[in-house]
Amino acid sequence: MTSFIGAGKVGTSLGVFFKENGIDICGYFSRTLKNAETAASLTSSKAYTELENLVNESRFIWITTNDDAIESVANQIAELKISEKKTFIHASGLKTSNALIALKKQGHKICSAHPLLAFSTVEQAVKMLSKTTFFLEGEQDELLGIKKIFKDKNLKFAEIKKEQKAAYHAGACMISNYLVTLVHASNQIFELAGIPNDILSPATNTLITSALLNLKGKEPQEALTGPIKRGDAETVKKHIEILSKDLPELTELYKVLGKETMNMIDDYRLKNILE
Repeated sequence: MTSFIGAGKVGTSLGVFFKENGIDICGYFSRTLKNAETAASLTSSKAYTELENLVNESRFIWITTNDDAIESVANQIAELKISEKKTFIHASGLKTSNALIALKKQGHKICSAHPLLAFSTVEQAVKMLSKTTFFLEGEQDELLGIKKIFKDKNLKFAEIKKEQKAAYHAGACMISNYLVTLVHASNQIFELAGIPNDILSPATNTLITSALLNLKGKEPQEALTGPIKRGDAETVKKHIEILSKDLPELTELYKVLGKETMNMIDDYRLKNILE
C-alpha cells in the first residue's frame, strides 16, 4: 500500500495517477485535514488524522510536502512507533535522499523520486504523468522496491546521482520556471506593438507550440530559427534599438539570450551588436 504525507497538487496528482495505474493507495496525512480529505476522496482512500497510523498501515510512504518541511517530517516519523521497516520517498527535485537520513538510521529504506513536470492543476498533471519521467536517486538496494513498481506499471524513470541533483534541478527550473518568465517578458514587448491581450494570448500560444514541436526529435541547434541563425544584423539592431528606447530593463535580457544563442550554434557574426 502507498500513502502520502502532504496533500497538495503533487501528492494528490501522484495518488490519482498511481491509482489509475493499479497502485493501491492507502491514504493521506496533511497539516490541513480538509486537503487530506479531498485527496483521499479522489483516490478512494483514507484521510488520516494520526501520522503514526498512516505509516504503520503503509509500505511505501511518499513525502510530498514543501522542500523545507521534508527533514522535519522525517525527524517526526523517526520518533514514532513503527511496527515494521518501510520505504520512504520524497519528491523534491533538489534535495537528495539524505533529507530522510533520520529514517535510514531507524532501518528504513529511503530514496527520492522527482517527476519532471510542472504541476499546475491536479487534472492536467494526471493527464501528463504517463508521459513524465521520474528521476530516482538513492542507494541501489533502496531503489529496488520503487523501481519494481515503476517497471510493473510501465512508468518512465531514470536514475540520477546525489551530486547531480542541484544541476538537474537548475535545468528543470530553466525550462519550467524561466520559460514562463520569458513569455511574460515577450508579452511586454508585444504590447509595444499595440496587440490586445485577447488576440495576443492565443497567437503566442501557437508560436510557443510550434517552437516546441521544432524541438521534438531534434537538437536545439537544429531546431533554432530566427535572425541570429541567419546572421541578420539589421534585424537584431532594430530589436535592440526599440527595447533600449521603450523597455530598457529588457534590453540586457535580450542580449544575454542572444549571446547564449550564438554560443549554442557557434556563430558569432553578431557578436559586436550584442555586446
